[in-house]
Amino acid sequence: MSLLLGIDLGTSYFKVGLFDEAGALRGLGRVAVEKDTPAPGRSELAVERFWELLRRGLAAALVEAGARAGDISALSYSSQANSFVLLDRAAAPLTPLVLWTDERGEPLAPEAVAFARREVFRRTVGFEGLSGGFAVAKWRWFQTQHADMWGRAHHVMTMADYFAFALTGERVGDASTAAFLGLYDLEKKQWWPEALAAFRIDAALLSKPLPPGTPVGRTLGWTTDLLGLPAGVRFAVGGLDHHVAALGSGLGKLADVSISTGTVLAAMTLVDSPTPCGGCYHGPHFDGRRFFRLAFDPAGAGQLEDYQRRCAAEFTLEELLAQAATVQPGAGAARKSAGGGHAGAVRHLLEKIAATHRELIHRVAGGATVANIVATGGGARSALWLQIKADMFGVAIMTPASPERACLGAAMLASVAAGWQRNSAAAVDAMLLPGRRFEPNPENTAFYRNWSP
Repeated sequence: MSLLLGIDLGTSYFKVGLFDEAGALRGLGRVAVEKDTPAPGRSELAVERFWELLRRGLAAALVEAGARAGDISALSYSSQANSFVLLDRAAAPLTPLVLWTDERGEPLAPEAVAFARREVFRRTVGFEGLSGGFAVAKWRWFQTQHADMWGRAHHVMTMADYFAFALTGERVGDASTAAFLGLYDLEKKQWWPEALAAFRIDAALLSKPLPPGTPVGRTLGWTTDLLGLPAGVRFAVGGLDHHVAALGSGLGKLADVSISTGTVLAAMTLVDSPTPCGGCYHGPHFDGRRFFRLAFDPAGAGQLEDYQRRCAAEFTLEELLAQAATVQPGAGAARKSAGGGHAGAVRHLLEKIAATHRELIHRVAGGATVANIVATGGGARSALWLQIKADMFGVAIMTPASPERACLGAAMLASVAAGWQRNSAAAVDAMLLPGRRFEPNPENTAFYRNWSP
């Protein structure tokens, strides 16, 4: 048995998927990521726990697949952006993994805010503005609040960089997540000296950003202790979680826009040039020619889970969705205000989140016609929600057969590292199986055209 390993280093869960060469999911390990909050606004993950969670996930996936670690031919990953760790000269961690949700970078220094609003910043990195969630803001915090620790740092690695380095010994990362640091020149495909100077970052501290999906070597001997993998497994750098999930969903093949409903809401399309676009981010695509364009909103599917915890703990999410299916389009708010119970409240929440997604789609499309949309994330498991979105967007919504699109996208990249496929496009052709398709109801689309939550 030969398998491909795709790991999704998500914000809420780490998912570890084992796939065969046809893209069938053979085993899955899913572990919740419980963060440490040592002080208000802090969000950290101990390095030891990072590896413990991944070992647990891989062990569960192997049991489900009825496989051994030695059956794995290659691996890759999808990763959150702007989470990082500082390492000393011996590559020992000086810090836990400081996650992108950590707020210690607020408030940003005025000069950093001003620099990120310049036109040259927009043109070079593909987006405008910074917040405290960006790694550079927290690096500045370490520079000013813990100068001694910053001075001892020999490596500053994002979560993706560290994962690649720990397994292969190569100081490399992927340009897909690097593009979200505000330091990467999209056109020149290298770190941008002017931004490094503005944020007081020595380029020698950073890993080399490679085109996403690049094969870089094999796992080393200590990988068994870290992850439970043997030495010699081929490795490819991955990419941003939304980007890799879009690959595993068939963006560019099944559809021209990908949407994700998870911890955050996101919409993504592919463009020929990273032309700045309001509220959008850009990064290099796997084909080496095009760029992804991404827009997102932090108010994701967690709103639904929050409602369940606060107001309807006696029901499962599936039961709440079944109740919402009994409510007519647009009637949720009225039912909710009239004391109509959970059905109206949940229906309204589903429509409200879908309306946010509609705005994100308009943003990335930039006026272009959208013919088909592919859906990813936990919200893509709900047929009701997908139908609401198809009706609201007036566009067919499709889902791939695989339920774990980020893991599958990473496995596709691993298939190239294994030598099974020549490139990511060939991997999509070989491993992507279409799933369900939701056609818009014209009557409902007409109703939603002027509807707002």
